[in-house]
This record gives sequence, structure tokens and C-alpha cells, in this order.
Amino acid sequence: MNDKTWDRLSGLLVGAAVGFVAGILLAPSKGAETRESIKKRTQGTIDQFAGGVRDVRSQLVQKGQDLWRRSVTEIPVETEQGKGEGEGEDEGQGA
Repeated sequence: MNDKTWDRLSGLLVGAAVGFVAGILLAPSKGAETRESIKKRTQGTIDQFAGGVRDVRSQLVQKGQDLWRRSVTEIPVETEQGKGEGEGEDEGQGA
């Protein structure tokens, strides 16, 4: 994204935020009602954010556990017998 586009996008977001706050503060309702409304909306947003963070965390934990299981089960282990067979074949070919 170029600088001009970023400037326009950030200006739009700031303007929307200022308009939202002004609309809440200038709404024709009592101060206690307005504060309660802000509190409910904020708590709902925080709950949604926390739920999203929990979901991402559980997905990351699951992927980490899967990678750990794969790394433990899929790493080839050389046995002494396997090394001996490979060495014998090389010596037999060179003689």
C-alpha cells in the first residue's frame, strides 16, 4: 500500500472513530444511560476479543502439539544393524 492510500485510510478510520464518539456523547439520553451503554458495548467488544484470542491460542497449541508428535514419530532412527549393512556394502564394492 502506498503512502497516499494509507493516509486516506487512516483519515477515514480516525474520522469514523471521532464521529462515533461524538454521536454517543451528544445523544439525547441521560448521562447514566449513556455510560451504561458505553460500558455494555465495551464489555461486549472485550469479550469478543478475548474469545478470539482464546481460539487462536488453542489453535496454536494444537498445531504445536501436532508438530511435536510428528517430529517424535517421523525422525528416522539409524540402528547399529543398518549402519553395519551399509558399511559392508561399500567395502564389498571397493575390494
